[in-house]
This record gives sequence, C-alpha cells and structure tokens, in this order.
Amino acid sequence: MASKDRDPHPCDGCPKMRICINGRRCQELGVYTQHSQYPPCTINTNEIAVNAVDDMPTIGEIPGVNARKNDALIMTNDNNNMAVTIFRPQNVQQIVALGPSAFEQNTLSHDRCLYAGQQLLDRIRRDGMNDEIDREVAVFIEKAKATVNKMNGKRSPVTKLFDEIRTVFTTLEAEVDPKKSASIPGQLQHYRDKYAAKKRAEAEAKRMEEARRQAAALARTRYTNELEEDYKAQFNAYVIQHINALVALDASLALDNFNEVSAKIKAYPATVDASAWLASVRSGVRLPCELAPEESRLVDDGVRKSLAVRFAEQYQFEIEANRDDILDRLPSKQKELRRIADAGAEEAARIKAEIEARERAEAQRKEQERMAREAADKAQAELEAKKAEMDGLFGMARLQKTGYQPKTAVRKRIVALAPEAFLQIVGFWWSHEGQNLSVEELGKIFKKMVTFCDKAANDKDNPVFLEDANIAYQDEVKAK
Repeated sequence: MASKDRDPHPCDGCPKMRICINGRRCQELGVYTQHSQYPPCTINTNEIAVNAVDDMPTIGEIPGVNARKNDALIMTNDNNNMAVTIFRPQNVQQIVALGPSAFEQNTLSHDRCLYAGQQLLDRIRRDGMNDEIDREVAVFIEKAKATVNKMNGKRSPVTKLFDEIRTVFTTLEAEVDPKKSASIPGQLQHYRDKYAAKKRAEAEAKRMEEARRQAAALARTRYTNELEEDYKAQFNAYVIQHINALVALDASLALDNFNEVSAKIKAYPATVDASAWLASVRSGVRLPCELAPEESRLVDDGVRKSLAVRFAEQYQFEIEANRDDILDRLPSKQKELRRIADAGAEEAARIKAEIEARERAEAQRKEQERMAREAADKAQAELEAKKAEMDGLFGMARLQKTGYQPKTAVRKRIVALAPEAFLQIVGFWWSHEGQNLSVEELGKIFKKMVTFCDKAANDKDNPVFLEDANIAYQDEVKAK
C-alpha cells in the first residue's frame, strides 16, 4: 500500500517514522504505530538501499567514473520496487492458498496415472502385446499427455511465482557479478582486461626492443673481438716473418760476408705503416646477422683504426728487440767464427754445434715469450668478451617494469582464421583424447553432427546414407 493511500497520522513527518509495506513503523520504539491486516514486515528495504548507497565511494574517490549517487539510488529503488511487487502479501497468500491444493491434486493425478499405466504394463508383461492392448495403451498415452498438461496448469501459478522470486535474486546477483559482461562490474572488468592487455603489449614491446638492443650490442662486441683476434693473428704472422728474416741474416754470417750482413742487420727497418698493412688485408670473420652491413663496416673500420697504433708499437718492439739482441752478439759471434776458421775440422765442428745449440735455445726462449704474450692477450680478450656478454644478460635481467603494472593471467586461446582450422582442431583433439572415449560419450559430444546425418538419411526426396564399416543404420519405430 503506497503512503499516499494511507490516512493522515500523527507520526507523519517525524524523521524516526518509516512507511513500510505493512504500515508506519517507528524506528525509535521499534514497533508499528499503525498495523495493517498482513503480518508486520521484518526488514525495511528502502533503508537498506539508502545505507548501501551511502557506503559506496563518492565520485571523487573513483577517478574516471562518471557516476552519480542519485543514479545508484534510482537503480536500487528499481530493484526494491521489483522486490516489493514480488513479495507483496497477495502473492504470499496466493502461494499459501494454491500451493498445497495444487500439490495435493497433482499428487492424486500422478498416482492415478501411474496406477493405470502399471496395470497395462503388467498385462503386457504377462500376456504380451495384441491389438486390443495396443489400442488401450494408445488411449492411455493420450490421457497421460492430458494429465501432464492439467498438472502443469495447476502448478504454474505457484511455480511461476517461485521462478519470479528466483529471477529477482539471480538478477540482483547478475548485476553485481564481474563475470557477467552486461553488469557494471563486468564492464569494469572488461576495461581492466583491455588496459592490462595494453600495458602488457607495451611492456612486451619494450622488452623486445631491449632484447634487440642487447642482441645488437652483444653481436657488435663479439664481432669486434673476433675481428681483433683475426687481425692480431695475421699481424703476428707478419711480425714472425720479419723476425725470421733477421734470424736468417744472423745465421748467414760468415767471415767473408760479416761486414755486409752486419750492415743489413743494423739497417733492418723497425717501423711499419700499420694502417697501410691493415688496409691491405681482409678478415675472414663472418658478418653478424644482427647488424646491418653498413654498421658492420663501421665496426671493421673502428677495429682497424684502433689496432693501427698498437700494431706499429708491437712491430717496433719485436723487431728492435730481436735486432738489438743480434747486434749485441755480433762481436762474440765474429770471434767464434774466427775460432772456427783457426781450429781444426773436429774442433770447428764442435764449436759450430755449440753455437747452433745456443742459438736454437735462445730462439726457443724468445718464441716461448712471444707465445706467452699472445696467450695472455688472447685470454684477456676472451675475458673481456665474456664480461661484455654477461653485462648484456644482466642488462636484460635488470629490465624492470616501470610504473604501475596490473597483475595478469595470460592464457593462449585458439582463434580459427578459416573453417578448415576446425579440421586441425578436431584432429588434434581426436588423437589426444577423442579416440579413448566410448561410443556413448562420443555420441553426446557429436550429437549435433549425428542429428544432421540422421536428418539427411530421413530426407523423403533425396536420402543420403554414410557408407563405412563402422557405421550402421537401424529403423526406429514409434507408434502414433
């Protein structure tokens, strides 16, 4: 009963008074000041709705949501009006009045129908089917159908109210369920999902860009080290070639050419145009696929430029060291040559063997020192290369998410781009699960397809049958 239909009352206008379904209720005393003919209500839904809205965050507390508190009140009041309509006393009285009667009558119809049917079933099991019993059964089935319709008509007013009550509750739940796309929480979840996907795509793009940058940096460092090692190996061979030339001059010393060879040793150049030498050689290192050809060429030019000064210093150091060592030994070697010339054949052979053994030992010592320097340089280069690679790996690990990043659960989902895709999907499912299921289980899964094939087989104009050793057709006869 609406408040406008009620007679004036002294409590009207009091802030403690509420107009409830069953009359005026004093919130101060907790009693109804005006009773109606129905049982007192036990809850004031309007108060609950107002309090629920008051507990909602204000518009200032929800950035970006253009909602108003009045809108929430209107929505809540709509739900309350629907609840008041469903739970009005007339409906409750209808359930109380019709429910027991409908159940009693339907139970009686149910029992009578089953009793009559059981009598026919017993006769069939005892005597078998014949024309007379078949006609009686046909009449009974028609009466059973009519009984079902009659029972449905009696219970419908009651069950309809229960369905409406259920709908009221499920509607309330659906409107606040984030899993329902039409609900406000569902729409908010949709925006969250889109925003999370956007943030993830941005983070993935940053990660991929950083991965490309790190890969290019690693490739550049690796290419630089490999170029340096290649050019060093070629230059070391070039230096050894000139050292061997000095050793050959030293070995060719004799009394008759001593002055001439000594002059050649003293004049042997200890400098080299390293830039020109580097320009004349080619590297056998493969170009990295992570770098563009132009960038690879710039790296190569940079390596050549950085090695030019170092190679010039190395060449000067190696040649001067070997040349000065030979020059320092020239006086003693000239004396030994004279001793060999003055000595007999046997003594001369012994002295000459001593000189050659000493020179071989000295050459081996120098070669070992040179190889030790090369090994140290190579180890240092490998250490720097590994350090650069580890820096790149740790650089990837240090790539942290910047700013706010919502928590996400990412799952792969198939998107069929063409109808033929479902052949692949069914084939994959069949090989992993379908072939292990029973015929009954598969019949439930493929019910729609089986029904389509049944319809094709029952086409009156152009029936189509599947021919396969695993498929059989049987007649399904139904009496009408």
